[in-house]
Amino acid sequence: MKRFLRTAAVLIFAVLFSGCYSWFENKISMSEETKNISLEDFLYEPGRITSLNPPEQVLVSQGLYSGSIKISWTEVENARTYRIERAIVKPDSNGEYAEPDEGDFKVINKYVYTTNYTDTIISNLTDSKNVYANEAYSYKYYYKISAENLIKNYESSDYSPVTEDTCGWLFPAPQSTEAWKGKSLDKIKITWDKVENATKYLIYRGEDNLRTGDFIASVKGSSNEYTDTIAEKNQGQEYYYQVKAVLSNGTESVPGAFALGYTLKDGAPQAPSNVRVENGLGTSTTSLTVKWDAVTSGKGTVTYSLFKTSSIDSSYTVVKSNIAQNITSITDNDVVTGIKYYYYVQSVITDENNEKTKSSFSETGPESAAPAMGFLLSPPSIIDIADGTTEDTVTVRWQNPVGFETQTVPFRFNIYFSSNQNDNYTPAMQGILPVTQDSEGYYYIELAKHSFFRISTVNSSDKESDLSTVAAPNPNAPINVTATKTQKFDGFESYSPNKKNVYPVKITWNNPVGEVPYGYNVYRSTKRDSSFRLLNDEPLTNVNYYIDQNETAQPGTMYYYKVVSVNILGNGKKGNDPMLDTQNNCRGYGALTADEWFREYNKTVMNSQRKLTLMHKSNDMDKLGSETVNGTLSGTLYYNAEVKGLGAAITMKYTNYADFYINNDSAEGYYFFINGNTDTEANMSGNGTMHKSTTSTGMYPGIADYENLQIKSGAAGGGYYKVTTKDLNGNIIFTNSQVNWTVGEEGRK
Repeated sequence: MKRFLRTAAVLIFAVLFSGCYSWFENKISMSEETKNISLEDFLYEPGRITSLNPPEQVLVSQGLYSGSIKISWTEVENARTYRIERAIVKPDSNGEYAEPDEGDFKVINKYVYTTNYTDTIISNLTDSKNVYANEAYSYKYYYKISAENLIKNYESSDYSPVTEDTCGWLFPAPQSTEAWKGKSLDKIKITWDKVENATKYLIYRGEDNLRTGDFIASVKGSSNEYTDTIAEKNQGQEYYYQVKAVLSNGTESVPGAFALGYTLKDGAPQAPSNVRVENGLGTSTTSLTVKWDAVTSGKGTVTYSLFKTSSIDSSYTVVKSNIAQNITSITDNDVVTGIKYYYYVQSVITDENNEKTKSSFSETGPESAAPAMGFLLSPPSIIDIADGTTEDTVTVRWQNPVGFETQTVPFRFNIYFSSNQNDNYTPAMQGILPVTQDSEGYYYIELAKHSFFRISTVNSSDKESDLSTVAAPNPNAPINVTATKTQKFDGFESYSPNKKNVYPVKITWNNPVGEVPYGYNVYRSTKRDSSFRLLNDEPLTNVNYYIDQNETAQPGTMYYYKVVSVNILGNGKKGNDPMLDTQNNCRGYGALTADEWFREYNKTVMNSQRKLTLMHKSNDMDKLGSETVNGTLSGTLYYNAEVKGLGAAITMKYTNYADFYINNDSAEGYYFFINGNTDTEANMSGNGTMHKSTTSTGMYPGIADYENLQIKSGAAGGGYYKVTTKDLNGNIIFTNSQVNWTVGEEGRK
């Protein structure tokens, strides 16, 4: 606005003193408060960045690193930092991976200053006993990135796309490593599962399982076995083997699980036969008993060693060693539900010289014809609560517990409910014999709605397992989600505007009818249908509001808010849908400071003056007269310049004037819709005043009053504007705020 004021005052001065028209070709000093400004500066405002593009060409490493995933992307112009979010997807019971939902993404780093990032998934790669079996190797990791500039307070309005290129995974160690245990006098064969893209494998051998042993050989990636020849002097010696996979770029995986192997010695005893788990197919809830037939020998004292592996850990664990010859049954109490255990028995003969000779392991692993396998009676490993057909019902879903396929008489299930997460569970349905499965492999049944559910498994002998983990229904979506729009709210004065002079937005909501969820998550986006960003780190509990102190909020930008209800377990999928909010209640934006309000209002005023022709004439006398120009979208601007007494006067009258839509979208309405006058009077010295005021409606309603603006020596040289800002309902936010006449000239040439 001040550009016009100065132009108007100088025009008056130039009309009276026609020889001064050359001023328009030069720069003049306005006052000591501001720098020299050209006419071009008055009339044309450089384009201003209000948002950034999302990062492009996001690349994520796929099976290239053992403990981390590396992400890179192209630089975004004007970005200073990048925000990275990640969603972890686990395989379902069929080994399939679903694409992540928007709500699955969590922030892992808010301030990345480069265009690459290393996401460390497993930090300790030296703990080989645990690393090789880490479930993280079976997960997929999806990433999305946004750009930000917190100094200038803008961000990208969207995230990078979530595609297969933005999905990564770790480079796993070889799995299922096995070594011969007494199958030969001089050879130990090591086998393992192939690793995708491996070009070779490195074999290590040690004498204990405390650390990785010495490198002994490498084989091509097309092979998954190696035979180690054992010198005669080392026959009978136990060795622990590990295998690493290697990529073409030289990257090595962590070592796979230790595989125990040894060769037989002459005179080695037979391995125990008929090794079995007695009543081990889901008949016990606490322990497993392993039995075998005795081994006899006249060459020394016979003892046994009992080992086990499991469905989640192929490494051999000693259950008990130095078992007396007459004991052929051991009860293993170190077992848990949900896991299959495989047992192996080894015979050991100790002669009169105290030398030990060991048999091979019994052929009772998972690949054998008669595995010595057992498992505890276990509850379903996965339980989920989905919606029912009515508001008063839910669908309880579960997947089969471990060992279901071994039962000649199918397991049955009992379902319990409670109003308390930890205790007081009451039967809701008992003896369910599942028949129907859904497309995801879940059994399901519809029941009355309760706060918490657990399921147990019942075997053919009517023995019942422990209860499953707790599951809870997803609470219903909150109602009446509303965001403030350039408004004051309770406690408004305690919050400061961000660097772009935008105040926070308050989002409020009501609990679902007849329901009080444990908490809520709040999301924000500049779009109705996508790119929602989680704002709170933990669920909001015991409150029905959130103050969004959006550090990147820009004047003129509207935001959509989605509030999702979550249960005490942190699960929830139901929220308000901005796409269905035809009244735009969930859309909000913060109030502006008085100074910032004037800057935004002044964009329309400056744009209107560019359309005038008389005031831009090169001949000063030609500037006198009247003309009317149309607003780009609505209304008119009337201009009149005339000599008045010993001075001159310029009238600028706005009638229903508008040049811009909100967000350049006609459906959003006018940005500023102006009525009123910005008139100027000055004497022969070019000194004078502005007077009258304008009223604006649109995105930011308010009043700009010019009565206190001073014209000195043909330019705006002092005083202030009085600005009153309002909300959409006409309530005053700031009243008669004094905006210095220099506001709007910051950062100009």
